[in-house]
Amino acid sequence: MIKKSTIIALLIAIVAMPVTAFAKKKKTKEKEDKILVVEQVVVEEKDIPITNYMEQLNGEWNVQEIRQNEVNLPRGSRAYLYFDVQGGAIYGNTGTNSLNALYSINGNKISITDVITTKMNGGYFQNVEKDLLRALADVNTVALTQVGETEYMELKNKHRDVLVKLRRQNLDFMNGPWLVKKINDMNVADRDIKMVNDVEMLTVNITSGCNIINGVITIDPMKEWAIEYEDLKSSHNQCPNIDTETRLLIALEETLYCRKSSATEVELYTKETDDMGNIVDKPLVVLEKVRI
Repeated sequence: MIKKSTIIALLIAIVAMPVTAFAKKKKTKEKEDKILVVEQVVVEEKDIPITNYMEQLNGEWNVQEIRQNEVNLPRGSRAYLYFDVQGGAIYGNTGTNSLNALYSINGNKISITDVITTKMNGGYFQNVEKDLLRALADVNTVALTQVGETEYMELKNKHRDVLVKLRRQNLDFMNGPWLVKKINDMNVADRDIKMVNDVEMLTVNITSGCNIINGVITIDPMKEWAIEYEDLKSSHNQCPNIDTETRLLIALEETLYCRKSSATEVELYTKETDDMGNIVDKPLVVLEKVRI
C-alpha cells in the first residue's frame, strides 16, 4: 500500500511539470527575442535643412508616392521630376507623358506653375498622371529627408500633408564612360572594352574592339541601385575576341543591380541562392571609370 505522503509528493511533482516546462519555454522565447532585437538594424530618417538649392534640389527625383499611395507603373515606365534650379524649371515624365513646368522657391515655400504635358494615352495608368498633376497644383512647401544614403523630397500642401514623395535618382554615378575590367572574375582590362552609360536617356553604348553594341537601360525606381541592360544589339562582326564579347553580353543581360565599390570602380551583379538557401550577391562585371 502506497503511503499518503508518497501520493501527495507524486501529485505535487505532476502539477509542477508543466509549470517548469512553460518556464523553460518562456526563458527560451525571451532569449530569442533578445537575439532578434540585437540583430535588427534601425535606420533613422533625418530631416535635412535646405540651405543650397543647387546642391540639394537640382537633379532627377523619382516619384514614389502620391498622397501616400505607392506609384505602380508598367515595367520600363517611371514617373520622375528633374529640377533645373538654374533655369527655375521642372522637366520630367508622368509615367505616360513628358512634363514641363516652372517653379519658384523661397526658403521651403515652393510654387509649381505652367504645367504642360504631351498628349499620349496611357490607358489605365493615365490615373497616375492625373493624380500627379492634381497634387502638383496644390504644392506649397518642400522638405528633404535622408534614410541611410538615400535622399527623399516631400512636396506638401499648406496643411503640411505630403502630396508627393520622391527619391533622388541614385544612379548618377553610373553615367559616363567605363572600361570593362572583369567579367565573372576574369580580368579583361587588356581587351580595351569601353562602355558608356547615359542614365538620363536610359541608353548604353559598348565598343568591344570588334563590334559596336547598343542597348537600353531599365531602372526600377522602387528598388535601390536597380539597373538592367536590355535589347542589346551588336553589329555582328566575327573577331578573335568574340568569346569575351559574348560573356559580357550574357553578364549584362543577367545584371539586376549595381554597386559603387570605390571612387573609380563599379560592380554589376545579380542575385543567386547559395548552398544554404540564402540569397546572395553574385558579381558579374567590374567597371573602371575612364578619365577624360
